[in-house]
Amino acid sequence: MNIFKAVLSLALFLCFSKPLYSQEFNSYGGFIKDFPGVTVADTFKIKISGIKDTINSTFGIAKVCFTIAHSLTSDLKVELFAPDGTGIWLTNRNGNENGENYTFTCFKSNGFTGYIHEGSNPFSGEFIPDGRMEYLNNGQSPNGIWKLLITDLKSGDTGKLLNWSLFFNDNPNPNNASRPCGMENPDACKCHLDASNCTLLPDLVLLPEFTKNQIKEYQWNHYQYAGQLRLAASIANIGNGPMETFGKNEWFCGNSKVTGSIRCSDGSFSRQKLYQRIYKLENKNIIFEDVPAGTNYYDDKPGHNHYHVDSWISFKLYRPAKKSRKRKLMGEGEKVSYCLFDTGILQNDHLSVVDGVMYGDKNLPNYGFGYFPDCKPGVQGISVGGYDTYGMLYEGQYIDLPKKLKPGKYELEIEIDPDNKYRELNKENNVFSMLIDLNKQKGKR
Repeated sequence: MNIFKAVLSLALFLCFSKPLYSQEFNSYGGFIKDFPGVTVADTFKIKISGIKDTINSTFGIAKVCFTIAHSLTSDLKVELFAPDGTGIWLTNRNGNENGENYTFTCFKSNGFTGYIHEGSNPFSGEFIPDGRMEYLNNGQSPNGIWKLLITDLKSGDTGKLLNWSLFFNDNPNPNNASRPCGMENPDACKCHLDASNCTLLPDLVLLPEFTKNQIKEYQWNHYQYAGQLRLAASIANIGNGPMETFGKNEWFCGNSKVTGSIRCSDGSFSRQKLYQRIYKLENKNIIFEDVPAGTNYYDDKPGHNHYHVDSWISFKLYRPAKKSRKRKLMGEGEKVSYCLFDTGILQNDHLSVVDGVMYGDKNLPNYGFGYFPDCKPGVQGISVGGYDTYGMLYEGQYIDLPKKLKPGKYELEIEIDPDNKYRELNKENNVFSMLIDLNKQKGKR
């Protein structure tokens, strides 16, 4: 279907797909600038007025829809910002290397088409976004200016936002984590193994399905990713407390203390000393202590432009052990830094399975404990049941493969917190491995 002709049918599509009690606001879009060498977002606005003064779990933003004509959607990051400045990722660099267009694409917290990162162009349907929509329904007033930010992150392809819409409904996020456990409600918190007093520690694991769905070997004649094994990684917290980090504005270039986030003499950004907040349940009260942890810094690469925690994950490729032969390291990536925030939450589905156990609100007693919506230099983290995802085409998500790699099976190993900077309930499950077939195309290396 020609995307420009398809716009004519958008009104009928939205009319018959929305509930009768929905309040809908629409706007045209405009051109999306090609990547100019620095990260610049195109901003599109809708002014909301005349609806309820507060959006929360009973009434709020429930769906966002748009149509984008673009020759390469994997170049695009699309964010939605509410009037109070709270923002979420709707979709970030999704689609394959040649994928075009978002056509009648909608986002809901329980989108029936599935997760946007599992979809394919032109992404027609209702998808679960890369961020958590319930963070927008935070008690603010919806009346004001809502912004759709579209950022082109690589040069060579252009496009246009044809239109976009916002929908406000009752029960806007039916799968919302209610966050009953926390500082305000310690009676709802539970200890591991039903103890009465305990330390509420996080437990970080890799979600295998995210990596299995986004992993690809690129041959040596590829124009952009020559000789790389690229992969996604999604880190979930299945513990009984949040993974929470924060800084105290203590910045360093090497061992020298500096003022704020700056460029150091070697061209790198200064590092901020981080602390991990450890929560404890004692005598039906929540207390906490702060312990030194790692560092974070400002990441200015396209698509980021926010603060990353250093050395959060590592990737290695091994030739598997066989008989008396030990496994051999064949390649490894750099220790990759991540912004720590909830891009989603475990929902008792196929993506929530780790070592044969399906996780969600049914078996995580402190499900939703923590609140981490963004990548600012202060507080970052992953809530109980939350997960943080970096897609296959994000910076650093690869291993350089040897040119003379023989065809066959290899072992991919992913390790969370490889430098052991953060406290957890269980460190033994921080390493995930899987067998993969490589170098199937003869003569390409």
